[in-house]
Amino acid sequence: MSKSNQKNPLNILQDAQNSEILLRLKDGTEYRGLLKEIDAYMNMILEEATEILDGSPVAKYSEIFIRGNNLLFIKPDASELL
Repeated sequence: MSKSNQKNPLNILQDAQNSEILLRLKDGTEYRGLLKEIDAYMNMILEEATEILDGSPVAKYSEIFIRGNNLLFIKPDASELL
């Protein structure tokens, strides 16, 4: 596979800008929101974000900053999820 055909996680996330994503932090907290900004360290800004704890929404934020080193996983294109 040529280098240009390989999937780069940062490129996938940059392509997901302005779409809804779901992410989980190492402490188990999840956030769903619109990915507005992302940098090389996977720090990101979500807009219209919902904080989800144990499957239930617990808070809403108009804008939230997530540090990349706190991430457990990221689901780009979360609009297809319930």
